[in-house]
Amino acid sequence: MSMPKHDLSSRHFQRKISEFCEVRIAPISSKRVLENVRSYLISLIIYRKRPPILNGHLDWIAIGDACGIEADMTAELKKQLRPALDAIIRWLKAPPVSEDIAPTKLPVRACKAEAVKKKAP
Repeated sequence: MSMPKHDLSSRHFQRKISEFCEVRIAPISSKRVLENVRSYLISLIIYRKRPPILNGHLDWIAIGDACGIEADMTAELKKQLRPALDAIIRWLKAPPVSEDIAPTKLPVRACKAEAVKKKAP
């Protein structure tokens, strides 16, 4: 029995996020903060959840609370954590790998017709 493609994608992405934490989070935080952040990021991937957003921005208070590191949420940690959260948001927006839907393109004639319409007074 083979594993669904989206599970493989999720596991691969979890490994990437874990590596990211070792490179970007470990040098600036305690081991406890590192493990809490890593667990939180991986749970977002496993459960396919977006990080909390408030008024169009990352809700750092809710993120710190979810990680159990409210007091340790420094400006440097936010700066280093942001690319991982952005990557998770992008990953979640992408269609599942198992669907492999080709983008639809307009035929060349349709594109030329649109251009002619725009030029006509």
